[in-house]
Amino acid sequence: EQNNEIYVICDFKYELLTGAGFIVERTGVASITSVGDGVQVLWTASIRARFKNKTENTLRTIVSSFRVYADGLEFSAERRPDMPLS
Repeated sequence: EQNNEIYVICDFKYELLTGAGFIVERTGVASITSVGDGVQVLWTASIRARFKNKTENTLRTIVSSFRVYADGLEFSAERRPDMPLS
C-alpha cells in the first residue's frame, strides 16, 4: 500500500510458442492496481532459466516502483509559459 493506494504484486508463468515451433517457458512479476474506472498493470518477464539467477531481483525492483496518478501528469502549454500555444 502506498499513500492509501493498493498495489498487488503478482508472480506468473506462461509458455510462449515461437514462430520456429519452440516452446519457451517464461516467468514474471507484475504490479496491479485500480484507479478510477480502469485497471492498470505493469508486467515484466524473462525466460524461466534466467529469471531465478539473473533477472528476478531487477524485475521485482521495477514493478515495485510502479505508480499510477489519478490526476494524471500535467504537460499542457498553459502550465509551461516557455511553451507557445499552437
